[in-house]
Amino acid sequence: MTVLHSFTRIYYLYFSKKSKSYKKLVTVLGYCPRNIRLYQQAFLHNSHSEKIPGIQESANNERLEYLGDAVIDLIIAELLFKKFPFKGEGFLTEMRSKSVSRQMLSTIAFNMGLQDHLVFSKSIRKNHSAVRGMAGNALEALIGAIYLDRGYAFTKRFVKQKIVTPYLDFDELKDITVNFKSLLNQYAQKEKKKLEFKVLNPESEKKITTYSIAVCIDGIEISTARGKSKKVAQQIASEKACELLKLLPAA
Repeated sequence: MTVLHSFTRIYYLYFSKKSKSYKKLVTVLGYCPRNIRLYQQAFLHNSHSEKIPGIQESANNERLEYLGDAVIDLIIAELLFKKFPFKGEGFLTEMRSKSVSRQMLSTIAFNMGLQDHLVFSKSIRKNHSAVRGMAGNALEALIGAIYLDRGYAFTKRFVKQKIVTPYLDFDELKDITVNFKSLLNQYAQKEKKKLEFKVLNPESEKKITTYSIAVCIDGIEISTARGKSKKVAQQIASEKACELLKLLPAA
């Protein structure tokens, strides 16, 4: 039996309908998956798949994470739009950013117990910060898997029942102010580094509808983000930079 077939067999047995892992997953989800392979992929981190000969990079959860990120953004945006009918775009964008921030999703994923389903390299197990981050990414990948397995309406109900209701209080969240740009400024001043925000949109774009902003420290690009305004794009890019530089407080 080849390494690939051996790994595939073990991995599928891990999520077989008779296994304890599958039953734990069903408890988390609240329903039985139709296409179990989507959920297998949602929890497979690239640190593991890259070490298995014959397993393509696309077999890990990065593509599902990309999809899930877009889906949960849309769902949260819709929920906020309906909950705050008289609030403007800036408020709604900031609320969505706080709701689906890296730190928030990682905390929610851990509270849901998604870390117990992760498949990744053993060398990372002692890095608790990395595991938390992987759990947050797996949550997004899981949303992508649910969307492909059950469709948008079902996924929206899942997000409302399993994520928003137990873990996100929009009324409390709106009173929490996290100025990531300010955190970066404090870091730059303390470490005596030069902090810059660069607009990446070509000058030829006369009618700019979204701004692409890069955070640069000592001339090195740390993160990028897009937003309907420079202020929003700077805040999102600053959050990404704060996460990479480990400036955020432990959740």
